[in-house]
Amino acid sequence: MNVSLADFTNYFQSEELLDIVQGLIAQKSEYPINTEESAARYVQKLLFDNGIEAKLDWAADGRPNVFAELTGRTSGPTLLYNGHLDVVPAGEGWQSDPFESVIHEGKLYGRGAADMKSGVAAMIYSAIVLKRMGNPFAGKLILFFNVDEERENLGMRHFLEGNVSADFAIISEPTELDICIAHKGVARYRLRTKGTPLHAAKVKENDNNAVVNMTTFIKALEDLNKKIKCKRDPILGNASLTVTQIKGGTAINVVPSQCEIEIDRRLLNGETEEAALVEIENVLQHVAETNNIDYELENYLFLPATNISKNHILVENLETVFEEFCEKEANVAAFGATCEAPFLSAYKGIPTVICGPGSLEQAHVVDEFVEVQQVIDASKIFIGLAQKILETK
Repeated sequence: MNVSLADFTNYFQSEELLDIVQGLIAQKSEYPINTEESAARYVQKLLFDNGIEAKLDWAADGRPNVFAELTGRTSGPTLLYNGHLDVVPAGEGWQSDPFESVIHEGKLYGRGAADMKSGVAAMIYSAIVLKRMGNPFAGKLILFFNVDEERENLGMRHFLEGNVSADFAIISEPTELDICIAHKGVARYRLRTKGTPLHAAKVKENDNNAVVNMTTFIKALEDLNKKIKCKRDPILGNASLTVTQIKGGTAINVVPSQCEIEIDRRLLNGETEEAALVEIENVLQHVAETNNIDYELENYLFLPATNISKNHILVENLETVFEEFCEKEANVAAFGATCEAPFLSAYKGIPTVICGPGSLEQAHVVDEFVEVQQVIDASKIFIGLAQKILETK
């Protein structure tokens, strides 16, 4: 299938791309141990050295988002390439230094190899190659790499305060180059109960134990989860509510005065922040009134589900380019985790697809790796997509 793209063979060197991946992995951006500043400055200098001006936009001290633009030969639409610069802490047990990435048997190892420095590097290199070719497209290509995806989305929240927009967006999270058109939303809550501290030897009937109080709420939340899981989406599957963490008490011989749990709620298309909160509040209030228990609920994160039609021009163009370079049929699917997409699609109104090298199964694990060929294919796809979608008026 010929998609009539300008030939970039003479400008594309796989070894150069892999050097960029390894150089980016070497920047220790494992938050909260380190900030993303060294990674951002590495990207900025790399682009500058290749004739592309990039700016840093500070979301917080030591935490800059990176922006760069390529302007095409004529007016046209805008395509945005996005990825995050932070990685989770490497931890212990690696067979080699997680920041001195090695390539072995077609796999590139290192913290962030899959999630998602290989995707970011593939986008960076696509811009470098397009620049060398004289920007053979209409409109504009924006590179936007954000901080703090793994924890609180500080970089994306800062992005929303600006006026950057686009007609199309790709996020290069690890999808094994599947074209992901949807992912579940997420809401996160902290539930706290209180008790009366007392020496454990002095416990009497009906003493106020914060941990015991919490178990009553947990049972009710598990019952709620059974109802929530009945909600289904043909692409995303079922919704869910999961108690993921619990902590409480101060000593083995003291009746606990406090207990706290974390609640993870996965959302389907159409589920709103207000409706999800009311659903939980109704259950908690019933338990509290029935058992005479006080509680506090904090809703500290909400990201809606995101989706784009399989027939959208962005999806169709991406399928065409994928099949040109990978010589096989593209797989259109849902993304198995939550990422930055709602900030672009729901909050900015930008049609967004998730597609990048690496497997989600490799995210956050020891000896994380990405298939080298996927990185190479990804960068070629990003080059081809920029040329093809930016011909669209």
